[in-house]
Amino acid sequence: MKISTIIIGIILFAIATMIIYGWGLVRQRNQTGDLMKLLFSKGESQVKKYLKKNEYITKTDVERICGGLEAKMPFSANRAVVKDKKDFASQLLVYMEKTGQLEKDGAKYKKVK
Repeated sequence: MKISTIIIGIILFAIATMIIYGWGLVRQRNQTGDLMKLLFSKGESQVKKYLKKNEYITKTDVERICGGLEAKMPFSANRAVVKDKKDFASQLLVYMEKTGQLEKDGAKYKKVK
């Protein structure tokens, strides 16, 4: 083997290692936000599932539905769990109202048609 081939192989290996390490750092930095997005997504699906059977949903219903909700990223030990049901329910309802998924009707919320 030529010495130039060995040097090029070492350089390519170093570049590949650098790219994989950088990708891991970016993924780790964004993990908290991604977990929260996943948690909100799971909460939305639970609320939509509830609204298929019922016409209205209240904040208390959302608290009950999303009480033990958790989100976990694949190949990661970190996870997000709903501990404060009241805070999560109010944030979820505000988010769903802002995105046009729910409509407030007094103390109740209904699905936008």
